[in-house]
Amino acid sequence: MIRVLMLGWEFPPLFSGGLGIATFGIVKALSPKTRIRLIIPTAAALTKLNHVNITGFNHITAEELNFERLQFQFSSLPVETNQLPIRISPYHDINAEIVRTEWNDFQWLQTKKKVEIIHRLFVGTEVYGANIMHKVQLFTQLCEEIGSRNNFDIIHAHDWITFPAGVKIKAKTGKPLILHVHSLETDRAGVDVRNEIYALEKTAMEEADRIIVVSHYTKDQVVEHYQIDPARIVVVHNGIEPALTIRQRHRLNDKLVLFLGRLTHQKGPQFLLETAEKVCRVFPRVKFVVAGTGDQFIPLLETSAYRKLGSKFIFTGFLTKAKVNEALSMADVYFMPSVSEPFGLTALEAAQFGVPGVISSQSGVAEVLRGSLQADFWDTDKFANYIYALLRYKALAKEIAEKAKADLTQLTWGHAAKKILEIYSTLTEN
Repeated sequence: MIRVLMLGWEFPPLFSGGLGIATFGIVKALSPKTRIRLIIPTAAALTKLNHVNITGFNHITAEELNFERLQFQFSSLPVETNQLPIRISPYHDINAEIVRTEWNDFQWLQTKKKVEIIHRLFVGTEVYGANIMHKVQLFTQLCEEIGSRNNFDIIHAHDWITFPAGVKIKAKTGKPLILHVHSLETDRAGVDVRNEIYALEKTAMEEADRIIVVSHYTKDQVVEHYQIDPARIVVVHNGIEPALTIRQRHRLNDKLVLFLGRLTHQKGPQFLLETAEKVCRVFPRVKFVVAGTGDQFIPLLETSAYRKLGSKFIFTGFLTKAKVNEALSMADVYFMPSVSEPFGLTALEAAQFGVPGVISSQSGVAEVLRGSLQADFWDTDKFANYIYALLRYKALAKEIAEKAKADLTQLTWGHAAKKILEIYSTLTEN
């Protein structure tokens, strides 16, 4: 049985978005046929899976770490850094600022109470936060120490926050490295970005033995913007957990169009607003429910009021998983106008609840959710026409919803795990 050292950042019940859901789905589906050591910053005692050993640095013990070896590594960590822009912290608080900060905990790590300080750095529900780069640096050092014991066959790292750790462990052990790309800096910050995160992603992908991407759309991005050999890139689409879903009736007289996601440039809030304005002109009995937060929350709120659309929007803020399911159970249309979406798991969740979807063609989920209506992110006329048609014609809405639900039969984490196991086998045999 293949032994996997897996590096993750989010994991239920402590997660902020799609990365945590995907990591959990993959680990659970792989667990019957592999032995997985999963290392994450913050683990909850409630999370238990067969054949999976979960290590969270929020409750790491001194016996699991060699502090003498780590002493030099800690001494090289910076104590002063620039906090990074909100766009690299995808589930951050509204209106976060870029400021200069001093992070004394890293100095304290060189002295006493090291384990307690590590626990404190990784405790809590904020998996990203303003000190994200410090967390990534410490996570890398700790993973390198644990990974140096070489009791695994392959390294599997999820997204840029874990890539440096994967590269370090590969350099020490010589084990094959798989990088799993769920999102790129070129998605978050635009295709012209060439910042620290971009450089980190590019360097890591050049070192990796295989790169798993969640869509052909993302593969094209990696080839075009990171100049990576396409022969080393494998597409493994995300899946969704089977679930019993029940539709609910809401008490409003209006139809509900649901937007789920971070309110950042990547998710296309300006196109959401333009589309809503056009829909409301021809179908006044509608409300656009915006579930999420981000740096574009206030601009969207203010602009909708300025355009006299305030009564047409319901802003919920960040929703728990249970509240997301409740919103999906009542929605009449799901809308995803993303500018650049590596996959888009919420579109699968909407389909599972029987909600017809209108989604951006610039998304990975558009490749597999054929039973949805699709348009380029900038084509708000087409978006508005699609949404109007689904709100106006029940038979069409039912047909689109049924087609999308049928697509889900092939979109399981079991299918994804089968492809990943083939990659494992190829690399370990070599």
